[in-house]
Amino acid sequence: MSVVSGLRSKLTQIWRNKEIRDKIWFTLVIILVFRVMAAVPVPGVPLDSLKRFFGDSNFGEVLSLVSGGVLENATMVAIGLAPYINASIIIQLLGSVVPKIEELQKEGMQGRKVLNMYTRLLTVPLAILQSLVIYSVLKQYGIITGMETVDLINMVTTLTAGAVIMMWMGELISENGFGGGSSLLIAAGIIAGIPGSVQQNLQTLSDTNIIGLAVVSAVLVAAVVFVTQAERLVPIQYARRVRAAGPTVGSHIPLKLNQAGVMPVIFAMSLLSFPLLIAQFLTGETIPETIRTASEWVVAQLQNTTVYNLLLFAMIIIFSFFYTFVVFSPSRVAENLQKQAAFIPGIRPGKQTERYLAASAMRLAVVGSLFLAVIAVMPTLEAELGILSRSLVSGTGLLIMVGVILDVRRQIESMIVTQSYESYL
Repeated sequence: MSVVSGLRSKLTQIWRNKEIRDKIWFTLVIILVFRVMAAVPVPGVPLDSLKRFFGDSNFGEVLSLVSGGVLENATMVAIGLAPYINASIIIQLLGSVVPKIEELQKEGMQGRKVLNMYTRLLTVPLAILQSLVIYSVLKQYGIITGMETVDLINMVTTLTAGAVIMMWMGELISENGFGGGSSLLIAAGIIAGIPGSVQQNLQTLSDTNIIGLAVVSAVLVAAVVFVTQAERLVPIQYARRVRAAGPTVGSHIPLKLNQAGVMPVIFAMSLLSFPLLIAQFLTGETIPETIRTASEWVVAQLQNTTVYNLLLFAMIIIFSFFYTFVVFSPSRVAENLQKQAAFIPGIRPGKQTERYLAASAMRLAVVGSLFLAVIAVMPTLEAELGILSRSLVSGTGLLIMVGVILDVRRQIESMIVTQSYESYL
């Protein structure tokens, strides 16, 4: 009864807070618009053939997840956020080699605004390229026949406009709603596909397998929640903040086990889909034989479940380390501690503190990245080993979905706490 009362109290607090209520309604409206757009078809693409293609192909599964689960429906938002995510990856990676972009990354809010503009501009040509590649791939698989120039321009324009609108909606959610906009839209597409998976499992699996599927799914969700919430508290003390009794006042720095959240998974999936698309495009009959042979080899390797899982495993780990030190900067934290006359007990301020924090973040990133990578490939391995016929959601989809839900929950709780503090002022 106490759990029910606590939930009722929490919901009452949320409903009475106008700011939270407005953000929730805004987010829901954007998601509703996204789902409506996901029902607007692109002319010239047969839906039944496309669904069969996605059901039989690992390539189709990769593209579907990155698009937010709408590519197999051949709608105007079919390519989803993939061009925007790829543009973000390119801009962030260029920051390591292009001094101008590196300077912008260090300029705070103003620098981020310029980089966001570059990302938006780069999204458009990438969306056009991906639309053309998808047309070529679908044509090679015999899903669509050759189009007239006007029809092809219409298809490319529709898909590109849908990608740009998705990018805009994601940014609107990030600014005025809850959660990261891109992640939330992808999670919405994943959640929308769960009822269909449940129905299919109920029709095809035995009672024993259904129970096993439910148990495994519950355990995986619990594990993802636990690791996502886990953190190490690094103790710090403030030399100048002295109580009446005399000793220094202590606090802590929370270092999350998974600092990067779900972004490494999204980045890895998106980056894997891009070379696969390009390779598929270069397997046409008009392509020179050497390039076509190399492209066919790339496609064969990436469609091999074992190779794909190994690449996904490695890329999630790489992006986890990369994104951990994008989110958490040991040098900046050490500098701020020194300015505030704070220190970690037993560690000298300055460079030694920076090295200590970097080493701590590195050790946590090892565990967190391995967990993300294992969860991402586990459902596929279970299916390959015959343990389960079909999971409700892929490992990468589970990580994205749970991570986004926890992020929204954290933001709502933070706003409730802030409101309770303000009531005493």
